[in-house]
Amino acid sequence: MKRYLSLLVVCSILAFACRKNNNKDAVSMNVKTFWPNSGNAGTIVTLQGQGLTKDVSVSFNGTDAKVVDARDSILIVLAPEQGTSGTLTVKAGERKQDLGTYTYQALSLHGINPANGPAGTNISIRGAGFSSLEGPAAVIVNGKAALITAASDTLLIAVVPEGAGTGKVVVNVSGKTVSGPDFTFQLISSIKPVKGGAGTQVVISGTGFSTAATGNMVTFNGKPATVVSAADNKLVVTAPEGVATGPVAVSINGQKTVGNVFTVVPKPVIKTVAPLSGPAGAVVDITGDYFSTLADEVSVMFNGQPAVVTTTGDRQISVKVPAGAGAGALQIMVNGQQTTGPLFKEQALGVKQLLPDNGLAGTEVIVKGIGFSSNAGDNMVTFNGISVPVSEATDTTLRVVMPVGISTGAVQVKVGSLVAAGPVFKRAGVITFAGGPNSSAFNYPFGVAADKNGNVYVGDVHVIKKVAKDGTVTLFAGRADGQSGFENGTGTNASFNYVTGMVVDAQDNLYVVDQVNKALRKITPAGVVTTYARFTFTPFGIAIDKNGTLFVGGQYNGPYKLDAFGNATRLALNAYETPGTTMAVDNAGNIFYTSDDAQVLRISDGNKSIYTGFQWGYNDGPLRMAGLSLLSGIVSDPVAGVMYIADNNAVRMVTDDAVITVAGWKGGTAPPRGGYQDGTLNQALFSSIRSICVDTEGNMYVVEQTNKTVRKIFFK
Repeated sequence: MKRYLSLLVVCSILAFACRKNNNKDAVSMNVKTFWPNSGNAGTIVTLQGQGLTKDVSVSFNGTDAKVVDARDSILIVLAPEQGTSGTLTVKAGERKQDLGTYTYQALSLHGINPANGPAGTNISIRGAGFSSLEGPAAVIVNGKAALITAASDTLLIAVVPEGAGTGKVVVNVSGKTVSGPDFTFQLISSIKPVKGGAGTQVVISGTGFSTAATGNMVTFNGKPATVVSAADNKLVVTAPEGVATGPVAVSINGQKTVGNVFTVVPKPVIKTVAPLSGPAGAVVDITGDYFSTLADEVSVMFNGQPAVVTTTGDRQISVKVPAGAGAGALQIMVNGQQTTGPLFKEQALGVKQLLPDNGLAGTEVIVKGIGFSSNAGDNMVTFNGISVPVSEATDTTLRVVMPVGISTGAVQVKVGSLVAAGPVFKRAGVITFAGGPNSSAFNYPFGVAADKNGNVYVGDVHVIKKVAKDGTVTLFAGRADGQSGFENGTGTNASFNYVTGMVVDAQDNLYVVDQVNKALRKITPAGVVTTYARFTFTPFGIAIDKNGTLFVGGQYNGPYKLDAFGNATRLALNAYETPGTTMAVDNAGNIFYTSDDAQVLRISDGNKSIYTGFQWGYNDGPLRMAGLSLLSGIVSDPVAGVMYIADNNAVRMVTDDAVITVAGWKGGTAPPRGGYQDGTLNQALFSSIRSICVDTEGNMYVVEQTNKTVRKIFFK
């Protein structure tokens, strides 16, 4: 009896083990797809999934098939000789799957190559029965018709259509259909960010990527990048060292997909931070370049503590001071590129803004900030080291007047034991240098030039007048009675006929455009006048480069270049504009000039193009968006690296690929109001500017027709 019971237990254990093994087979075996779904006896059929071992049996409508190969994820069988059309079934232990219908017919699809790629990929489809007398074969990729470029009974070549997506390749012939394996459709839909540099992490979104990082070869403008992580719809990659602007591409199994352009930009540039101190929660404004309009692409740290970014743009970011910032450097990271800025101090005292931020002696300035004392005497204020008394005070504003001797430099406020550094105050503004609406110093001033000794020369109809450093005006060259003529000589023994543009060379020789006489006249510092060149065209504007080469603008003929003998050569055959009284030449030899069409034009290597002024108007902004109006001249300040434009009643500046109004107008879309007012750059008013020039110290001189004056603009 005991022996019988022992045998029963053993049998039970074995039966349980068999059931457990069968259940294991049922769980592990799973077929996801098979192809082809039709063919003759002996056709190779591929099953794809998991748990596909040689123990798995396959039947075609009840007839067992021969297993040729088994590799866990792939099972290859032959359609049996005695099989009939019907259900294809797989079994593993007690696990059974009906996969779909297999049809015995001549039409069969054995494979595709490549099995992945973007739209436009040529795929070779191997099989049998593709030929028909009834009509051509048709190829469908994931439900979309593909163009067949070549066909035979055993081979079709088709082009993957746009937007096909991932799905089965299907061939239709004479009403019969066969489906093959999936074609993996590759597409880069977007990259983020689209700007950055070496080390920037870029997310590539799309379809058809390999889930193995090593299966994706990513390049930035042809340079290989490192894949950090991979999914079928997203890759995270690091832009490589030496990256250049160009398209991002992904290659999988040798099939390349080209996506968006990644634009290389420098790391962020910090220009100003205001205030440089303040308590937790205070708003700090940061200006600069190469920021981002997207907050998730920007991070700001105060001494290692992350700050909350409230607003962000390409050139300005606003953040809140984090608690625990202490005292340390401010850092900005934009798309993986980091820049360290000035020191910031977490404290109750801070200076945020100066109104105005420029002026001359006597200018009243409001210092705005936090933590000031309402008792004026408790606030110690200095501008570039010069102590300035406070006349009125609140806890957020201090009122001061700029003293004699003020110079460009940062403001500092001390209250008790706390010290706060503030923005830079610029010694800048506009004064009347000579003449004026009620003065008889000038009749119709036009051209202007300055020598290295601080003397300014002004063309006044048919004569040239000299303005000394103290503003005294004297007749330098031309007839004393102011009449026209064409005579060489010294001082008043010479004569001219309508003076327009003028420039000074390194030896302080003055070159004057004598318009009606169609000549360029040279005047030495001693006042000796000679004729440097005669022209067949009517001259107007003038420029000189760093090497002393002269350029003259022809009326309706554009700019000409003069050789040492005064011979003129046109710089661009398609230039028919009349340049303003002044033109500008950069260090590369490109010439810039204003035109009657409210544009600044550039000639480089004989080719003319629009530099800025693509639309009429008065708005500031990037070169292609800024509006210009009545232009009369343009000059370059090589030391500051900027150009200035005379525009109607305002002075505009070109810097950082943008046009900014610096004096005579506060911006907007309305025309600049004409007037006559000295003061800060924002307060000053001009009327009918005719010419401008810059001296060796960076000061600008502005000649106005209506006000009959020469105004001086200080920028330093």
